[in-house]
Amino acid sequence: MEKKKKEKQLEFGLKNTPKNVYFKYKEQYEIWLAGLETKKYVKDPLTWFTIIMSSTLIGTQIYLIEKQIQIPSKLPIFNYFLNPSKRLIPNEYIYSIPISCFVLLTITIILTNRYYHRERDLSRILSIVTLLANISICVVFIKLFLIF
Repeated sequence: MEKKKKEKQLEFGLKNTPKNVYFKYKEQYEIWLAGLETKKYVKDPLTWFTIIMSSTLIGTQIYLIEKQIQIPSKLPIFNYFLNPSKRLIPNEYIYSIPISCFVLLTITIILTNRYYHRERDLSRILSIVTLLANISICVVFIKLFLIF
């Protein structure tokens, strides 16, 4: 009878296999690359144009509110109601327009920064939509101010 030789695994004295080392450094590289892409978000001209233009529009709205000496006690902010009595609300709610623009800008900055390195086109479209929304809100606000 022949004895079967037991196969031995070669030991080279490596604590980690080369495959594990590769995946460890690959993960660190991906994290570093994501950080680099996030820094590219800060350098994007569309991002800065959206932030500066929206901030300017918000500042314009606040300036017009503060500059106006006599604001009527009730304002027609909600133009989509058919009943005229529902359109008029107290003048303290006029600050809701610049606040909504600011909230929209803040949410856009947070979302575009978070998803810029994964979905760059989506982030740019979101920035453009926010810019257009803030411009349209400002136009509606100025139209409201030209009434009185």
